[in-house]
Amino acid sequence: MRYILAFLVSVLPLVVAADQDSAESLALRKSYPIQLYMGACVAARAQPVNVEKQATVMGFKEVTPDIAKSYLQGHKGKAWVASNEHGKFAIASQERGLCSVFIHQGDPDKLTESMEAWLPPKNSGFNYKTELVSESEQLKTTAYKIYRSSSLMEQWVITIAKQQGGQLAAIMSYNAQ
Repeated sequence: MRYILAFLVSVLPLVVAADQDSAESLALRKSYPIQLYMGACVAARAQPVNVEKQATVMGFKEVTPDIAKSYLQGHKGKAWVASNEHGKFAIASQERGLCSVFIHQGDPDKLTESMEAWLPPKNSGFNYKTELVSESEQLKTTAYKIYRSSSLMEQWVITIAKQQGGQLAAIMSYNAQ
């Protein structure tokens, strides 16, 4: 009986938090682009071997080195692409430990909101700082630095196109520290 009570006491806060979750927040966390980012980059901790496995499992096909250049931004690595009912996407893994998901369609503001919906909640043992990295007429780059106590654990970065209708809506990048 004591174990059941301890279990209920430990699970109850999670149930209450889940109940307080809005349907919109849940939808943002379940969107296809953020699921790609979380699965290919965050879960793989941007390790090239892990990113490659995830990309393959997710149905992405590796591109030629010439095509990969446009996704690797001058760094060594590999890239994969896929088109499906959700649109056109690419995953790039740089050997230096940076993983990015390129999203070729969608609402940039919703893509930012979906990333922010995954940031650690208060009282989770983690905190984060939001930093505007750069902004121009065409692009806006925001970094989310995630800390445990005062130690930087990882960094999530999103670059969005400020004008819709172009070739690219957003790039979500992950860098483990």
